Amino acid sequence: MKYILFLLIFLVSCTKENTLDSANYKNISAEIICTRGCFAKDLKIKKDGEKFIIDVHNLKPWKVDFCNVDGGEVELALGVYKKTPFDKSLAKRCFLYNIDFKNKKLIPKLRISRLHNPITDFNLCDIDGDGRDEIISIEKNIKDEYLFGVYDWTNFSFERNYSSIILKDEPIFLDKEKKVEVRGNKRELFLEGDEIKWK
Repeated sequence: MKYILFLLIFLVSCTKENTLDSANYKNISAEIICTRGCFAKDLKIKKDGEKFIIDVHNLKPWKVDFCNVDGGEVELALGVYKKTPFDKSLAKRCFLYNIDFKNKKLIPKLRISRLHNPITDFNLCDIDGDGRDEIISIEKNIKDEYLFGVYDWTNFSFERNYSSIILKDEPIFLDKEKKVEVRGNKRELFLEGDEIKWK
């Protein structure tokens, strides 16, 4: 009897839904939901009180955010863990989508095979003050060292225009903007010349 009770408790706890990550933009919200593990299975979108769910388990999402990289419609950014046609290794990537609210689905805008180096995390925000969001990535180079990279939208892809000095320890994003932790200290990212720095 104790075994059956333990099994029931275990099964209930394994199927409990948890919000892995969430984001908001004006009247739109998005959540990625998981039952267990590091990746989500559902994407919940809500706009003006109406909501719908998209099955995203095949993308293995681990991060969600809203952005505007080209001055047009707002995009949904998903951090995913998967292969792509041009890169057959499983890796963390940044995919951008437009949301089709009428048909309750995602329309791919850009599914990035890779950035300059493999990424450990990313944010999308306007760091150069041009009114459009850039990808700010935390990257790991072939020497297992870390750096920041900044990528601008170029109408069909992203181009890396800024990078930081090399870091031995992995920095951490503290929000979905420019706040980071570098070497155990809270900092804010900014651009100076062709370099991304923190203060």
